[in-house]
Amino acid sequence: MSPEEFAEPVIRTIELAAGQCLNVHLPAGSVVHVEHGCIAVTATPRWLAERFSQTRYRLRAGGVLVIDAAGWTCLAALGQAQFRIMEPAQRPAWWRLIKLRFGRSGSLLGNARPPDTKAAEPSVPHATSQ
Repeated sequence: MSPEEFAEPVIRTIELAAGQCLNVHLPAGSVVHVEHGCIAVTATPRWLAERFSQTRYRLRAGGVLVIDAAGWTCLAALGQAQFRIMEPAQRPAWWRLIKLRFGRSGSLLGNARPPDTKAAEPSVPHATSQ
């Protein structure tokens, strides 16, 4: 088996001076752990009830945040800070290939599309059709 099939989580330790910020794209399931200092985390932007929304967190030493949605996250130091970002291991290349080939068709579990119930109904004339 190739080394790619045994991927491990990516762990990065980052130090920021007061006022510095880091914009990073994080996959869902990533963990941010503050070792010392304090950071402000601005999560990935989302649409919520037709409004643009960004959740903000403040983490102190020992604080942990699990990223629930993939996207760009801003990590800003509120003083000298050191933290770790732990990204989950990527799935093997063969899994991505299977998802690419079968995932869109609904052939994989969890991706099944509901049955087309309208296909069996007869066509009904509309006011616009003649």
